[in-house]
Amino acid sequence: QTIMASTGESLETVNGYLEELNAYSDKTIYSFSDMTTNIGKFTNAGVKLEDAVMAIQGIANVAAVSGANANEASRAMYNFAQALSAGYVKLLDWKSIELANMATVEFKTQLLEAAVAAGTLTKAADGTYKTLNGTVVTATKNFNESLADQWMTTEVLINTLGDYSDE
Repeated sequence: QTIMASTGESLETVNGYLEELNAYSDKTIYSFSDMTTNIGKFTNAGVKLEDAVMAIQGIANVAAVSGANANEASRAMYNFAQALSAGYVKLLDWKSIELANMATVEFKTQLLEAAVAAGTLTKAADGTYKTLNGTVVTATKNFNESLADQWMTTEVLINTLGDYSDE
C-alpha cells in the first residue's frame, strides 16, 4: 500500500517488482522484509519504483562485496533512504555506511564518477575531483568533509547503486 501510494503504480506492477526482489533476496543473506520496508522509504522520498528496486539490490551487492552482514546492509538501506528524502547524502548518513564497513575505496570512486556524470563534481587531470564549492576530494582524501558541499545527490546515489544492482 505504501509503495502504491507513493508511486501511483498498480498493485500488479508493485507485486511484479516485489516478486523480483523476493527472488533476489533468496539468492542473498539479506532480508526481503528489510528490502520491502526500505523500498517504501525510497519511493516516499520520490525515487521511482524501478530505481528503488535497483538501489536496494545495489546496496545488498555493495554489502556483499565489502563483507558486510545482513544487519549492516539493513542499516545502510535505512540510512540511504533517509538521505534520499533530504536530496543528498549528509556526513551523518555516510558515517553509518562507514560503520557498516561498506565505504570501500571502490564504492567511493564509483560515487565520485557518478557525481562527475551528474555534474556535481568535476574531475581534474591529476585524478582528483572538485566540488562546485572548490573542495578537492578523492576516494581517500577529504571524502567525508566534501559531503558538506552536497555533491552526493539522490541522482548520484541512485545511479551508483543501480550500477551495483546487477548480480
